[in-house]
Amino acid sequence: MQKDFGVVPSVEHYMCLVDLLGRAGQFELALKTIRVMPVKLQAQVWAPFLSACTKHCNLELGELAARKLLHMNPGSHGNYVLMANLYTSMGKWKEAAVTRSLMIDRGLVKAPGWSQVEINGSVHVFIAGDRSHAQSIDIYKKLEEINLKLAEAGYVPETDTVIHDLEREEKEEALKVHSERLAIAFGLVSTEAGSTLRIVKNHRTCVDCHSALKFISKITSRHLIVRDGSRFHHFESGTCTCKDFW
Repeated sequence: MQKDFGVVPSVEHYMCLVDLLGRAGQFELALKTIRVMPVKLQAQVWAPFLSACTKHCNLELGELAARKLLHMNPGSHGNYVLMANLYTSMGKWKEAAVTRSLMIDRGLVKAPGWSQVEINGSVHVFIAGDRSHAQSIDIYKKLEEINLKLAEAGYVPETDTVIHDLEREEKEEALKVHSERLAIAFGLVSTEAGSTLRIVKNHRTCVDCHSALKFISKITSRHLIVRDGSRFHHFESGTCTCKDFW
């Protein structure tokens, strides 16, 4: 790049390349890219590398990335969450619990997740399991209706994404009331059929909710636009524009 175009690679260039290679499972090439980077820039690229390791269930390289992240930026709660997610995705509940305990012991607290939807000029904010909304009864009634249709459509909850060691039924119940699902349920009872719903979420959407939202867009014939902590998602007719990479 620098030789042919006179452009000095920035950390954003390296992050994009490592992210691309990691998503494709090309870990050796991704590591090679990281190793030729200036050391001071490396802290930001290990995070997408770790996310790729989680997606491809590569524990060895995932732990390598996690150690690098915690060494370079021990004050970021997000790095501990990424590491806990790695262990959770592989059913290593003890290691995930130890990681979360370490985060708490160091005084690092993850900001509560929330999702918001704007209806008729008013912004409505929800957290997981929220029952404080004035229309809570209608919201949960719609949510139950959606869950029945999801099951009929073939949706299977991805309970491995729940970071706590719970029984499967408990995990399924926890997933059903994630904040974006409550926001969408409220949107469905508050808007005309066929209209687009726009949701903003402060954290990355979990794998299970991403799968559920694809189904919901299909069974409700709605265009769902979700801006989460990673990117924009456009769910429509059972698909998402991110192609399941976010």
